[in-house]
Amino acid sequence: MISVVIPLYNKESTIERTIASVLAQSVTDWELIIVDDGSTDNSLALARQFEDPRIRLVTQANAGVSAARNHGVEQSSNSIVAFVDADDYWAPAHLASIKQLLGRFPDASIFATAYFIVDETGRVRKTRLRDETDNLEKQLALDYFTAALGVAPPVCSSAVAVSKAAFKKIGGFPLGIKAGEDLLTWARLACVGNVAYSMTATAYIAAPPVSVARNHNAIRRPAKPDIVGNELAKLDLKYGQVRSGPRRYRGDWYRMRATLFMELGERVNCLIELTKSVKASGIRFRDVVSLGLLLLPTRVRANLLSRWRQRHVVSANAIQ
Repeated sequence: MISVVIPLYNKESTIERTIASVLAQSVTDWELIIVDDGSTDNSLALARQFEDPRIRLVTQANAGVSAARNHGVEQSSNSIVAFVDADDYWAPAHLASIKQLLGRFPDASIFATAYFIVDETGRVRKTRLRDETDNLEKQLALDYFTAALGVAPPVCSSAVAVSKAAFKKIGGFPLGIKAGEDLLTWARLACVGNVAYSMTATAYIAAPPVSVARNHNAIRRPAKPDIVGNELAKLDLKYGQVRSGPRRYRGDWYRMRATLFMELGERVNCLIELTKSVKASGIRFRDVVSLGLLLLPTRVRANLLSRWRQRHVVSANAIQ
């Protein structure tokens, strides 16, 4: 069996669709744990309407998505735990795909599938691996850190299942981090085990609304101190000689932070993050482009960044 965990907080407009997609799975031997994280809207009442012995609903005071996911894993009965956020949903074959990966790669720490990104207009596009070709196997052991250098993250919280043993080994999702906690979790899991991946997309991810004229106040300021960056540096020290990926992964984390500081008009902080990225993983073409953007007038730079964000909505929002 597979345990499924849905962290729920104020998603009354989407939670019914999410639960229904779990009920519609072609695989029927699962349990669903819905963890309500102190919702203040009608989410909890809507979740309670589903009467199925495989569904359990637990509640907690608002503590954040990481605490909710961790609580769900603690309540789970099985060795494999899949996650789906309360505004995303699955195709009927999703858990079947996860079970196929488990059968082929039983010792993996992560079982992930490709996914569809659904934007605010309803347009759907499938994610692709960085070097994906038609000749690649549909199921493979993924070099996570190399694949993570692509535009869309290869592992997404609503298209992944984890080994419960590996999850406990890394301490679960880190608490006290408001952005990037999932990226850090996947990196930790990829360091302690293999990543099994299916190129068949079976999850649908609702992308946050993105407009060309982004409101300055809507940009989430990168956290200081940078806990995620510091923890990624620890992974590099511990696993860097065995896996070269953590260093490049950390470099891209700094680059994402630099982009946000650039959008906020904070040139000094942007330069600091770019310097960190170059030290971590060497200079890349993107760094040269970023330096060029810093020389442009604020309004021109903001317009170019907004247009780029529209094309790369998942990676642009990965740390928000």
